[in-house]
Amino acid sequence: MPDDEHTDMSANNPPASSDRWPGDKDAHRGDNDAHRGDKDAPRGDNHAPGGDGAKPVLEADHFSFSIEGKLILDDVSCRIYAGDFVSVIGPNGAGKSTFLKCLLRLQEKGRSEGRIVLDGRDINTYGQKQLARVVSYVPQAGGWIPPFSVRELARLSRFPHVSAVAGLSRDDELAVDKALELAGLGRLAGRSLKTLSGGERQKAYLAAALAQEGRVMLLDEPAAALDPKHAFELAVLLEKLNKEDNLTVIMVTHDLNHPLRTGGLALVLSGGRETYFGPSVELQREGILEAAFDHKFLYLDHPSGPGRLVVA
Repeated sequence: MPDDEHTDMSANNPPASSDRWPGDKDAHRGDNDAHRGDKDAPRGDNHAPGGDGAKPVLEADHFSFSIEGKLILDDVSCRIYAGDFVSVIGPNGAGKSTFLKCLLRLQEKGRSEGRIVLDGRDINTYGQKQLARVVSYVPQAGGWIPPFSVRELARLSRFPHVSAVAGLSRDDELAVDKALELAGLGRLAGRSLKTLSGGERQKAYLAAALAQEGRVMLLDEPAAALDPKHAFELAVLLEKLNKEDNLTVIMVTHDLNHPLRTGGLALVLSGGRETYFGPSVELQREGILEAAFDHKFLYLDHPSGPGRLVVA
């Protein structure tokens, strides 16, 4: 697709050796304590930048999204800064996956109000290749399986950096090799995606997103098809990329303990509305999850370290 083409959603109806979980951060960005659960808090102040004058890398500004008149997202506002790790949680049908797709402009049908802003620009002003240079996406496991090998999928993800005539350069191939190594898929590089297990295929999608080399990675339940060992390895890898490479991670998860283990920020959606946005550590405070899920939870001290566990 030519670099200057883009989709206008608003007008068009529109990838371990330790027993200690990675992160163990008690807080993330000291001035995130304002959150959407406070109905009296002013809009837009739910994630104030630090004293360094940083600007958000990604911002939802009074964003709503509907399909055929049904409201899926309702007036969501949040600011996400470079290097943030954001866990998106909420009950089924809360709009979590739709929110991720809107951040990447993947919703082909629907109508939006408000704005999604990337690096200070409305996301609808980006060409598709421009957008893909910044943001990568790891979809949910399942569904249609592309007819490619693991390496071919990773090579295709280099399209934002490659001209139509030049083909992949040595640097592109090195980026693919590095991504496959990070995802632990070197020995499976030649295998067809259709011959892989669900967990292996999910890691192939992650490798493709890594090869894309965006600064922001969106992940939709990436551990859903993984066994505990591979889910732990994924968490370690994402933590490493977030800490060492300053990768901004926005991840949908149904594991309510995941935000407490990794730290960072939590965005809680319920019925399409943002009910909380702030430090994940606050989720262990009774009331936030209860309001979102309309369900009671127990909060137990972790048996092997600091912090707490959430049990339904």
